[in-house]
Amino acid sequence: MTLAIFALILCFLVFGSNVVIELIQKKSREKAGESIIKEPWVEIHNIPGYHDARKVAAFYPLKGEANILPIVEELAREGRLLLPRCTGESTMEFYPISNLRKELEKGAFGIQEPKANIEPWTGDIPIFLVPGTQFNWDGSRKGHGKGYYDRYLAKHPKSYKAGLATPKQITDEPLEQKENDIKMDSIIACRERF
Repeated sequence: MTLAIFALILCFLVFGSNVVIELIQKKSREKAGESIIKEPWVEIHNIPGYHDARKVAAFYPLKGEANILPIVEELAREGRLLLPRCTGESTMEFYPISNLRKELEKGAFGIQEPKANIEPWTGDIPIFLVPGTQFNWDGSRKGHGKGYYDRYLAKHPKSYKAGLATPKQITDEPLEQKENDIKMDSIIACRERF
């Protein structure tokens, strides 16, 4: 133990505190599995048709889900954001959102959802940024078990579907899939929302 402390002090003296802090942060990221995170914002912006898409369906992340708030905020500012709201026991719709503070409220399951006075989007949705509880790099996805996204995505077979996941949510093990489970076109690793 004293040897480790001596080595740490020596590193501080020789390399300076910034280098040592960066090494410690790098090691902690590797332990958390964050080494699989590349450039999620670049990956999202590189989704085919992303820049030309009139609307992009996304989600407001819960704690423990992929933190895509910067993308959600960007899409809202651009007037391109669609967010879901549960509309029934097993249904949801997507709604156009341009102001996160004014147009959202806490809804079903404690999720920030569009307010009830907003009309659902009835136009084309070329891109979906999809949450889940578990993903595999082959595009397999597990949700929360209610099938909201699978039913909705089934209505949009030609849309691009990107699963957004934290390193903890991505597995190399095959995921058991049901007949109605919808595969993602890509999986993008993001940092977790705390």
